[in-house]
Formats: sequence, C-alpha cells, structure tokens
Amino acid sequence: MSTARKVPSPDSKQHDLFGEVRVQDARPRPNASDTGRRFVTGNPHEIVLGTTRLEDYLKQAGQRAPFVVAHLLGQQDWLPFEQRYAATGRAPYAPRLMMGLILYGVMQGVHSLRELERLARLDLGCMWVTGGIAPDHANIGRFIVLHEDSLTQGFFESLTRAILKAGGSGSTRLAGDGTVIEAACSHYNLLREEAVKARTEAANKAVERAPDDPAVQREQQRSKQCQDIFEQRQAARHSHGKSSETLRINGSEPEAMVQRLKRSRGFAPSYKPSVLANEDRIITAHALDASSETQMIAPMLDQSARVAGMRPEEVLLDAGYFDDEVIEATLARDVSLLCPEGQWPARTRDEGLFHKSAFDYHPQTDTYHCPAGQTLILMSRSAATPRTREHRVYGATTCGDCHLRANCTKAAQGRRIKRYPEDEQREALRLVMQHPQARRIFSQRKAIVEPVFSSLRSQQGLNRFRRRGLQAVKREFALHVLAHNLSRAVALLAALFTCLYAVWRRLGDAVNNFPERARQSAGLRHRSYPRPDFMR
Repeated sequence: MSTARKVPSPDSKQHDLFGEVRVQDARPRPNASDTGRRFVTGNPHEIVLGTTRLEDYLKQAGQRAPFVVAHLLGQQDWLPFEQRYAATGRAPYAPRLMMGLILYGVMQGVHSLRELERLARLDLGCMWVTGGIAPDHANIGRFIVLHEDSLTQGFFESLTRAILKAGGSGSTRLAGDGTVIEAACSHYNLLREEAVKARTEAANKAVERAPDDPAVQREQQRSKQCQDIFEQRQAARHSHGKSSETLRINGSEPEAMVQRLKRSRGFAPSYKPSVLANEDRIITAHALDASSETQMIAPMLDQSARVAGMRPEEVLLDAGYFDDEVIEATLARDVSLLCPEGQWPARTRDEGLFHKSAFDYHPQTDTYHCPAGQTLILMSRSAATPRTREHRVYGATTCGDCHLRANCTKAAQGRRIKRYPEDEQREALRLVMQHPQARRIFSQRKAIVEPVFSSLRSQQGLNRFRRRGLQAVKREFALHVLAHNLSRAVALLAALFTCLYAVWRRLGDAVNNFPERARQSAGLRHRSYPRPDFMR
C-alpha cells in the first residue's frame, strides 16, 4: 500500500514517523459546539498520495465504506461527548474522529488498541474517516471508557436512527435471537464452593498481615465479589428446587456464567448477548446478560421503539423464547409475537413422557383431555408460596388401565396436570403458530437474524470477548453492534446506488431510441441522456 502524506503547511513543525515529510499543522481548531473546548481535528481533503488526493484515490479504487461512515458520523450530535472534557488542559482529539477510528477498525475485524493505533497510520480508508489523526492506544482506551454510557444507549440509538433513514429501512417486523460467547478467562480454573470460601479467608488473613498493601486489598475485594456472586447464584438455584453441587465460578471473571457454548465446544464462562434486527438485518436493539435471554426482550423492545420512533408490529423469536415473561412483555406493548413452543410437543425432555402441551384444555368445562381421550378434572387448588406459583391441579382416575400409561406417567395415582394463570396466554400463542400465515411469516426469522451473528463472528471476529467484567463486555458488544450497523448501511446504500444506476441506464437507452422528431419535440437536444450529478 502506498504511504500517505499530508499537504505541508508553512508553519508546521511536526514530522511524520520517518522524519522526512513535513505534515499538516495539528494545532487545535475552534470547535463548532458551544462547549468552549478546542479539539484536535484533521482535514481528509488535504491528504494526498503522491499527486492524487486521497478522496480521488478512494473513489477510483471503488471504496465507498469510508465515505458512508464519515457521512453518517458527521450527522451525529457530538455535544454530549464534548461536554465530558474539561475546558482547560491539553486539547483532546475530536470525539467524532476518535469514534470513526474505533468503529471503522471494528468493521475490519480489528479489536486491539495497538492495532487500532496502527490502523490509523496505515489504512487509507481509516485516514479519510479520521481526518488523518493518529492517537496512541492509551488515548483510544481512555476514550472508550469515558463515553461508556453513550456507546450503549444514546449514541447507538442516534446512529442507528440515521442508518435506518439513510437506507430507507423499516422496523415494523423484527427478529430476535441470542447467542453464547466465551468470556476472556480460562475455562479450566473454575472454583467450587469450598475453593471460593477458602480464597476469601486467605485474602482476609493477608489483609490482616499487610493492611496497607494495595495489591492485597484489591485481592480481598475480588474474592469478596466472587463469593457474593457465587452465593447469589446458589440461592437462585435453591429457590427453584435445584441442586448447586455442579455450580462453578471463575475467580478472575466471576460475573461470567459457566454454560454450554455453541458448536459443541463444551462448557466455559461466557455471556449471552441478544439482538433485535429488522428485515434489512440492521440491529435496532441489543442487550447483554450473564445467562438470560428472555429477560432482555422487554428492554430491547423499548429501545427499538425509541430508535424507530414507533413500536414494531411483529417480533419473531425462536423456541427458546417461549416464556411467560416474553409473552407478557409483548402483550403489554401490543406487539404481535410469533414464537413456536419447541421441538418437544408430545414428550417431556427428561422422562420421554407426554408433554403438557399434548393435553387439550377445554375452558367451557374446565377440564383437560389427554392423548388417550380421557378427561382430567379439577382436583385441587394451590395458592402462591415463596417457592411455587398459584396453580390448579387436574387429574383422572382411569389411568390404571390406559394403554398409553407407559408413555404418560410413572406416578401411582396417575397423571397430574398443573395449570398456571399464564397458561391461557401460552395456549393462545400455540393456536396462533398453527395458522399457515403465521408459519409463513415466522419462516423468515432465520434469514433476518441468523446472518447477524454470523457477520459478528466471521467478519468482525467476535468469537470471544476480550474485555473482563460485565460493564466492559457490554461496551465491547455495543461497539460490535455499531460497526455491524455501519457495515449494513454501506451494503444497503451500495445496493441502492446500483438500482438507481440501472434505472438511469434504462432511461438513457429509452431516450436514445426515440425518433429524432420525437426527441426534438420533447426538447432533447443531445443524442445521449445526461448523467445525474450524484453519479458523476
């Protein structure tokens, strides 16, 4: 790749890396906002390659991505970023250029801060986006941490809104999905309950011996955090009647949950990011949790509504979201939910017996009908307790002679069905999913959202998180989501340009085929149709 240089300035005293070419003066320029702060900026129009301007060079090479990224970032309001800097001291780099460097790098699969520093100096497209600034890795890292809240909320929503508008993309139908991505820690050094307590005790004794040692104090805080998280997860399992004997935690990354990874790669500490994407595969909402996907649906629906300015009409989710919390979230927001119950409609997963969904409920008689045609009547009612929900129990007295008993129950008293208050909503969703039109629409889910995670993994390299801690992982995933949306904007605008160019060619052919008399009467004086300005 050719080495880029900047047009020299007469009063410039800075030199490039090799000390041979004088570079453009990087003195702070007045900022357009009213913060009173001055920022170090750059002008990409002044960068040249030999005798060719960088702008012309990129256009001749057919590189549209830098122009799209720079244009979309230039439309954003950077005042919330600029207000976080002090009015005195050394001038920082302009937030728009710093964000352009980070997102353009993530689009190329660059994650390391040092690699981003290198990208800013060597990549021509990056030079156009950043105006030629070259911050070091420490400045880039501080910038990300300083603007953490804006990355995950305000800036994401503003930039995604601009991308939707630029591409003419709608958000009436969304598809959601989640995945499991390994955390930045070893999956071998996992601690059991005894090891967690022993680590805390050792840290407390170390503090008693050296109370003023900062390293010892930090270890005590980390061990205490690890024990608190472990006890919370242990209590959560016990509240659901589950054993905690298999519970493990990583001492260096306690917020990550040990869970099964994708593609049969075993168990490891990991996180679960989730997204909602529209039909153009633009992510309109994202969230990340240690282990839950269903709890993220409600906040993602609200975020998508803020981005698009309207609530979606339909949301398509896979069987893993067939959950009472998801159903209630969509009903409360008047969103149509399409979600199958799963792959086990007839048998239970654990025992190979008939699943509850195989029993038909009849509200007129308040009874269930089993697969063998027998009637299950109401036998008891149970109020809510700290460990169980309110429910009613249905059963039959004719299970003893049933020919399907071996496939239905192993209990001596026969099969019992518990009906909870939310079962009515589940049954309504099952009926909806039996409709051919609903199935046809739901079949589009894979084509909408599955390529999103494929792009994040293959193109942007998100196979494992590189930051530690839940907040740092959320920042990292937010940057990947922003970079993905910018990539989609580049692809959509390129497709739009291709369509407009095809229309222009057809119009030109049609005009050139007009008879000469018809051309003159229509006021067309040239034999070739004029090319529009935006295609020149």
